[in-house]
Amino acid sequence: MSAETDMLKARAQLLMDEPFFGTLALKLKLYPNNDECKTAATDGARLIYNTDFIQKLTPLTRKGLIAHEVMHCVFNHMTRRNHRDPKLWNVATDYAINLHLKDSGFFLPDGGLLSEDYRDMTADHIYNLIKDDNPKECSWGQVLDAGTGQVQGGSDAAMESEWQVAVNQAAKVAQDAGKLPAHIETFIKDIVKPLVDWRSVLWPFCTTLITDDYSWRRPNRAYISEDEYFPSMHIEGAGHLAVIVDTSGSCNGYLDQFFTEMAAIHSDLTPEKITIVHCDAQVAFTEEIDQYDEFPIATLHGGGGTRFSPAFTWLIENAPDVEAAVYLTDLESSDFGATPPFPVLWVSTDPHGTAPFGQICTIQLEPSY
Repeated sequence: MSAETDMLKARAQLLMDEPFFGTLALKLKLYPNNDECKTAATDGARLIYNTDFIQKLTPLTRKGLIAHEVMHCVFNHMTRRNHRDPKLWNVATDYAINLHLKDSGFFLPDGGLLSEDYRDMTADHIYNLIKDDNPKECSWGQVLDAGTGQVQGGSDAAMESEWQVAVNQAAKVAQDAGKLPAHIETFIKDIVKPLVDWRSVLWPFCTTLITDDYSWRRPNRAYISEDEYFPSMHIEGAGHLAVIVDTSGSCNGYLDQFFTEMAAIHSDLTPEKITIVHCDAQVAFTEEIDQYDEFPIATLHGGGGTRFSPAFTWLIENAPDVEAAVYLTDLESSDFGATPPFPVLWVSTDPHGTAPFGQICTIQLEPSY
């Protein structure tokens, strides 16, 4: 049996036994490379492996190896090394993830780095503790910087956003199957938790379910205020919603959270249809999904200046049945254009931001540059 077949079988078994890890493993392209890889590695796009090493492993340790490389991507270790020593960073990241894998019941290849001294610590913290100690290196596995093999295009921020959305989706798959380990669920919530309770915040736009005669175009204004929202009302198939994300340069540090909020709107409210618009000074990208589609992997489009009016103009011309719009932004522009023919909820990172129309919901977060 070939190493490729062994890896495919291990990944398939992982998908059945541990769907959180298996679903994420499908994002990594299996890439044999005996010339440059002695054991296994990932750069966030590929799972690189040495065929001789793989064939020496047992089926259980192959599963553990794949889960190990997946966890590097869950924590974005391939994009966060910065100026740090690559060997020490690899040691620190291994210590940060291997206890999670052990607690999940995985069997790792011999020589994996495990220490209770580093339980619940981030790789950054562990690195600072070990950087002067000349620690033992792991005998297998490696996390490479993103884009090492020029397979993954785009910025580190775009890759992190893609993995953040994928982790959220994989967690939901595992939860639905009843196979998301409790301790994994706990730290995943910290990684991908949306900051906005969308069922509550969007309720002002919804006076009833879409099966009734009302629509989001006629909100019940008795429930609309800046400080008060109806709590956790049942919203099912809310209609046609536009979600606009400000992809201007000033929002670069917020895009991870913006993409998480977009995915949460899709999963929490299940609108019949969502039109996604990326806009900086102009509309850079649009996409349409329905309530049964898998939420798309986030890829950044834009990066220039900021204007709000182009997104509304595009929606009026191309999506005339949109019933409401959510605009994720820092509100750093004065170009709003005319009031659109649908209600707008501005989700702003600036607590002092203002807009000439619509309602404003503030999310407090620090830029993640």
